[in-house]
Amino acid sequence: MRALAWSAVLFAWLGVHLGTGTPAAELAQWALAVVPGLLLPGFALVRAVRAATAPLLEDLAWATVAGCLTGMLGWFLDVVLPWAPPPWLVGPVFTLVLLAFPVTRRRILARPAPGWGTAANLWLAGAMAVAIAWMTTDYLRFNPLDPGPGGRIYYYDTTFQVAVMGELRHTLWPGYPLVHGEPYSYHWFLHAITAHLTTGTGVDPFDSMLRLVPTTLFPAVVLLAAVVARRVADSVRAGVVCAGLLTVTGATVATAWSTDGAAPFMIQTYWASSLTSAFGWLPTVAVAGCVVALLRRSAADRAVPAGLFVPLVLLAAGAKSADLAVLLGGTVLALGALLVCRKWMVVPQAIAVNVFIGGVLLLARFTMYGTGDYGLMFAPFGAIRQTAKEIFPNAVQPSGSDLYLALPHVPLAPFLATTTLYLLPLLPRLAGFVPLLRRQPLDPAMWLFLGTTIAGFGAMLTFRQSGNSNIYFLVAAYPVGVIGSAWGIARLRWTRATVACGLGIGLAMTLVITWFAGAHPPKSISGWLLPLIALVAALAILALLSRRSAVVMFAVLGTGLLSTGLYLTQTSTKPSYNLSATRNDGVTLPVTRDELAAGRWLDAHAGPRDVLAVNRVCTQQSPDECTAKLFDLGAFAQREVDVEGWTYSSRNLDSAWSSTVWYADQPFWDQQRLASELAAFRAPTRAVLARLSATGVHWLVADTRAPVDAGALDHLIPRALTLPTVIVWRL
Repeated sequence: MRALAWSAVLFAWLGVHLGTGTPAAELAQWALAVVPGLLLPGFALVRAVRAATAPLLEDLAWATVAGCLTGMLGWFLDVVLPWAPPPWLVGPVFTLVLLAFPVTRRRILARPAPGWGTAANLWLAGAMAVAIAWMTTDYLRFNPLDPGPGGRIYYYDTTFQVAVMGELRHTLWPGYPLVHGEPYSYHWFLHAITAHLTTGTGVDPFDSMLRLVPTTLFPAVVLLAAVVARRVADSVRAGVVCAGLLTVTGATVATAWSTDGAAPFMIQTYWASSLTSAFGWLPTVAVAGCVVALLRRSAADRAVPAGLFVPLVLLAAGAKSADLAVLLGGTVLALGALLVCRKWMVVPQAIAVNVFIGGVLLLARFTMYGTGDYGLMFAPFGAIRQTAKEIFPNAVQPSGSDLYLALPHVPLAPFLATTTLYLLPLLPRLAGFVPLLRRQPLDPAMWLFLGTTIAGFGAMLTFRQSGNSNIYFLVAAYPVGVIGSAWGIARLRWTRATVACGLGIGLAMTLVITWFAGAHPPKSISGWLLPLIALVAALAILALLSRRSAVVMFAVLGTGLLSTGLYLTQTSTKPSYNLSATRNDGVTLPVTRDELAAGRWLDAHAGPRDVLAVNRVCTQQSPDECTAKLFDLGAFAQREVDVEGWTYSSRNLDSAWSSTVWYADQPFWDQQRLASELAAFRAPTRAVLARLSATGVHWLVADTRAPVDAGALDHLIPRALTLPTVIVWRL
């Protein structure tokens, strides 16, 4: 039965990919990259360092993150060796090396411990099936690999990730790929690993980031989080609950018929729209599990591969810049709990954990992230004030400044209302901390998870980023908080009937209140706030009348089922974020088949350090507006560009605080350089082309939807490729 359930999940995953446009050959190539390249060596590494055996399910879950360590090794070899060994070679060789030593060989080949049981496997498989369903309805079907004859809008961040991956295929220390020579000060480990997975396997770089990576990564996160929850709580129930909280329960949206209401987007959005966040969840969850095992050292913790703590912390440092920062908040509070409880024997280990995580965080800050603040500023409650301006524009007062990022003056009433609408919908999935605080208020492990969650909320509300990326502090912490919440929920006494009853009550309350509130509530404080207050009041009455705390708990969780239902059915009054990000606004020029074809041709024919020049640097073609989020040709060609989309450069994000326009609409800081690149297409001369050649440009790529004097260029340099809407010249 277990094998049948997991086979059904696998076939569902394959089916939705095939049904939404992934070629079968591409899926086979991806399997060739991931299974022997990541899972096999990760599986061997985890078993080699474990102090005790674990069920096969847990071996596979930990293998997903341990395999990323071998993926980083493979990427390093790809860059430094004259011949890049593919993942299907590196992984097996690494495994054979571990098998060569008798001690590790015995561990690797040992019989797995008894599993989770049939019921738990079925529930886990069901949670995965739900995730696959909303990944399909909300993302895959709107993001096919083939843009079609009329072109398609793809999310800007996706093409940016592809461009960064191209940079990591050719260097150990990346620069900003869309502005040749500009430093890059952001996380890049996901891109390095994916660069390795697309080396020698035939996997299309664009398809890897667009569809294959996100749909592979998120199930791995769910499985690993469930396994960590199971070990932390020493209960299989906690693992099942954790998987459900990540996939089945969403935000509480009684305020409007929308997927997320006024709350920040979380799991069901950022699994795809922020691939680095989704990747960051993997090592962050793993490190949290290792910290508990190192500090608690119970019998259940012996099955945790705590020996990987150091490399996993290093992996987390480069996976997402916010990960270790919020996790450090949790480890500090765990240390505080140990001191209060006077557990002196464990305090030195806790101090060592904090010093190491803090030291790695500082090292990363002054190396990987050292060229700027990436637009991050100290601005307490800036996110709340900005949201108040968007929800209640008539209730706030203008700042009086011409600066685009200047915050409005927000009176107390709209401030409190916005705070409630912004934060309260995120709390039901974290409700499990309530029974934990009641029963074990000084448990250091509990404070690790609660402290990480508090740090995520605190940093999000304390700082502000010019592109609103301060939200990623909470996004990084949220799955860790969900693990702690699952632990608390598992401590309650409940049956399947209790779960069904509670979830049904919570869903019914939400549907009734949302129906009375209407699909389009008035844009007023009372219109937005009263439905949520009514839901809280209904839950409070249930808590007073019910004698079973488990029913109340699952009713609270049931209030998040409407959000998931709207993701599944796409019947919300406004599109979800992932869908709206790919809708054609009539202004943005879509990605065309010719752009993809030209990029792939260049990837096959250009030298690894060749630089491109392009004639279009804006997402739209307008003389009055230029949004610099165009990353297409650099991404598809996997090469640096002289100047293309400069939006995410540190220089641009830092200067946004003194700008009167949106950060993505800021002009390029070196107008003479940009003019020289565009002049090579609009008024080409030998002198202009010579200046470009001196900077490393070897290819000129023209989108015929933008100005280009093709005849003049043909007289000066040879044409290398001609497509209906794209022309390539070799310089």
